[in-house]
Amino acid sequence: MFAAVAVVVIPSRAQAAPGLDGTRNLGMGGATRASSTGSGAMLANPANMGFTRQFLIDPVYQAQVENNTHGVGIQAMDSLMNPRVAVGLGYVATLGLPNVTFKDDRGGDHQIALFHMAHEVGLPIAINAAPGWLAFGVRPKFLQSSLRFVDAQGDPHDAKKQRLAFGLDLAMTVSILQFANVSVVGQNLVGPAPPATSLKLDPYVVAPDSLGRSHVSLLSDFPRTLAHGLAVFPTRQSGFSINFDGLYDFTSFRHQDKYTRMIFAGGAEYTIKRVVPLRFGGYWDSRGRGKQDDRGFIACGIGFVRDAPKRGIGFDLGFGFSRQITGPNPETRLAVNLGIRINPQ
Repeated sequence: MFAAVAVVVIPSRAQAAPGLDGTRNLGMGGATRASSTGSGAMLANPANMGFTRQFLIDPVYQAQVENNTHGVGIQAMDSLMNPRVAVGLGYVATLGLPNVTFKDDRGGDHQIALFHMAHEVGLPIAINAAPGWLAFGVRPKFLQSSLRFVDAQGDPHDAKKQRLAFGLDLAMTVSILQFANVSVVGQNLVGPAPPATSLKLDPYVVAPDSLGRSHVSLLSDFPRTLAHGLAVFPTRQSGFSINFDGLYDFTSFRHQDKYTRMIFAGGAEYTIKRVVPLRFGGYWDSRGRGKQDDRGFIACGIGFVRDAPKRGIGFDLGFGFSRQITGPNPETRLAVNLGIRINPQ
């Protein structure tokens, strides 16, 4: 199977740009780890890659309006050659241009653009240890992130120390009689990147308490996280699922106030006549101690899918929407995808 997907996303101001969201994940409020497949599984839960037999290539584009951030990625996966092993290769590149404002020691106003760059190369592998009910996934990867600016003389400087590291994701999914999946996923267990809690703007002199950095993410580009997911399939068909996810971010607020960020999500998908999937969901996101910065979101989505017949072409159209309904600085997220599938067998 071949799939070509173009995605346009308007995500949260506070989210790290290297992550890529698909329409299914967005429309279900991010509660897709236990039921993810294909390129969605490559990023969210590599253990699920081998649960469906397919070959795909997914190019992806993502735009983050508030941070003026753009990302491009390509995911390739093959689970046709071996029924027990699925392998993939993924690359994500991100360029962000967030602005910061400040006053100098003489009271003069300044605005400069930062260059936020990140690269991630991953090699996910899934092994069906017990076909149909137990699978493991591993995703070794190379991570790079930097935050730089150019001074008035045109010389580059690091606003945050550049990060180069090898990362590792581990995942496991247990499928219970095709009625329920239970998943555990650990991301960036090795090589997490600390967030940009402070900015170094030398040779500029920044007056105390004058730095405006609202467009610079407070979250880590590559946080160390542990997530669990439950997906229930009432009809034992993948097109109808009810999902619950929980995620714990041990990096983004650890350096600031020793806090573990938590996200709890729920979502559902129902496919009409195996052609039109309807998706609903929502999630709650804690952003530091206290409740003043916590945020709640609702989400929905719709798609139109036709599987590729033997030696034929199929397609996957989708739209996802998410809207913040509680908490400061309301945010709206949109995603659209167009996929073309080819089955060479």
